[in-house]
Amino acid sequence: MGYALFRLPRNNQVMLSHLCVDSLARKSGVARALVAEIREKHSSRLGILAKCRDDYELNPMWEALGFHARSRAVGRGRDRSPMTVWWLDHGHADLFSFLTEPELLADEPDLLEAALDLNILMDLHTRADSASSKRSRVLIADHLVGRLRLVVTNAVDRELARRPQVQRAPIKVAANQYPRRTAVASRAEDLFTQLVHASTTGDQQLSPQDEGDLWQIAEAAAAGVGVLLTWDDKLRRRFGELRKVMPALASFHVLDPDHLVTHLDKLAQAWAYQPARLQNSAYDQVRASADDEHRLLEFLGKTSGETRGELRDLLRALAREQVPRWLIRTVDEPAIACYAAYLDGQILRVPLMRTIGHQLSDTIARQLLWLLRRVAQEQGARVIDVSDRHVGGVLTRALATDPFHHQGDHWYAWVIPMCGTSHDIGQAANEIRRLVNAGPGPLLRPGLPSRAAAEIERSLWPAKLIDTALPHYVIPIQSRWSGDLLGYPIQLTTRPVELSLGREQVYYRTHDAKLTAPARVLWRVSQTRRASAAIVGTSLLDAIDVDRPARLHAALRHYGVLDLPDLEEFADGRPTVQALRFSDTELFDRPISNSTYDRLRQQHGGPKAFYGPQRVNPELFAALYRAGSAHLQ
Repeated sequence: MGYALFRLPRNNQVMLSHLCVDSLARKSGVARALVAEIREKHSSRLGILAKCRDDYELNPMWEALGFHARSRAVGRGRDRSPMTVWWLDHGHADLFSFLTEPELLADEPDLLEAALDLNILMDLHTRADSASSKRSRVLIADHLVGRLRLVVTNAVDRELARRPQVQRAPIKVAANQYPRRTAVASRAEDLFTQLVHASTTGDQQLSPQDEGDLWQIAEAAAAGVGVLLTWDDKLRRRFGELRKVMPALASFHVLDPDHLVTHLDKLAQAWAYQPARLQNSAYDQVRASADDEHRLLEFLGKTSGETRGELRDLLRALAREQVPRWLIRTVDEPAIACYAAYLDGQILRVPLMRTIGHQLSDTIARQLLWLLRRVAQEQGARVIDVSDRHVGGVLTRALATDPFHHQGDHWYAWVIPMCGTSHDIGQAANEIRRLVNAGPGPLLRPGLPSRAAAEIERSLWPAKLIDTALPHYVIPIQSRWSGDLLGYPIQLTTRPVELSLGREQVYYRTHDAKLTAPARVLWRVSQTRRASAAIVGTSLLDAIDVDRPARLHAALRHYGVLDLPDLEEFADGRPTVQALRFSDTELFDRPISNSTYDRLRQQHGGPKAFYGPQRVNPELFAALYRAGSAHLQ
């Protein structure tokens, strides 16, 4: 029925960009509810600032919502439409009275100056009504007021000198509507000379067009402008190569308008673009910036017939719509995977998901799907919709075995954050399948065999069925093993790649007849000098292998933390040891302390001590799982 878009700039205000309500839902309190939610979530900020065109005739609405007109502004469109700046104060006058002047509240500093190349300048003015110019009009959107200042440089004059006289006058008039940034002539000429030198080898000569491109870079960078805006892909690729060898261009960017908002967001929210360690491995998950298009283009689906232009159009559409795009890479290697995902109601849409030829391709493909499930759970999505038609063979195999539901050009996964009966979870699954018209799923019944229950739980993760034949165990584990195997506690050093990115691990034990597989296990990390014992998460126990240490190590060495000498020492003369093969480990948001366990044990029954694996009843497992999982609260 409606939505609000807002930013949280550094000046301690809330900048409200969009407040939109469906025409059929107006005057029903939707706008008031949206504004109230923003106020509640960000009440510590000074207030909410909004800029609205006067010709929208919405002054009564803003006043009814409690806003007050504080100053005037002018829109960025060709008509330079008058705007009113509206302010909703959060009542911090006792602390922030020094910020009560209208001009201080109304003006947010420009974050970026961007120079227009000649073609974009013509798009916006001399050929503004043509179909080709519509893509450039994102630059004059009203929501960029206060975030972007468009300028021109002397490169426009250089370009005009190469055009017929009859074309020059209207373009000059258009250029005069923007501030002009002029570099010191010697500085621009010196930078141009460096650019030419870096662009040529031997007796190679540049064309007049190539020289014009380099002058655009030189004039803008020398004038201190942060960005040159152009649709010229050749120029952008050339700049990418030049930037690698010219330190003077390190803070300068050549972007197309589609990627401009991505770049603005990076400047305003630098923390969101910092690398995040993936499962404490050597790999980072990094949000792709406006400069990363060439890295994303390396994931072209050649075997599926995708053209470079098709992938470029997809990437620019995602940038234009502000959909985050992510790269998975190490510091020293090219990216090995990428994806883009955004929340659409209860559906996590995934229009881009690719891996590249690498020895870890299969591992990273399964980790990507596991990552998507966790993202969906965190964001409240109930369906994952992978719509990328060029995911490639490695990801296609992973999607089929995860399993995702294949329908048309889409792969769907169902995300059900429930711990309950087969009837309740089956009903919830059918309700969310209707979100994408997938039809009803299989009818779940109580008492499902353990293997069938494990497969259903895997497909509906994080659902937990409590009325099946799947057994439940609490397994104690020492922290020196749990750090690498489970990722708890977090280690100062990175985890081995096969353990951190793989969804399957192996835990070795001496032979114990109590355990059966498949089963569900709870991991109890033993007490250390720094922390008390706690139940920290749960996994699916897929299989139990019993064999000689050498044979187990040869088959499973990539999935466990023991080298062969350590494993033989662990066997302590026994002919065989036990390898517990487990997967899809889910760490709790709140580890279960001894006191919490004792309280729940008294209610549901269960073992008092853990000198080895202990079986627990489904009711106690459900209580422990609910206590540790924030998504069930």
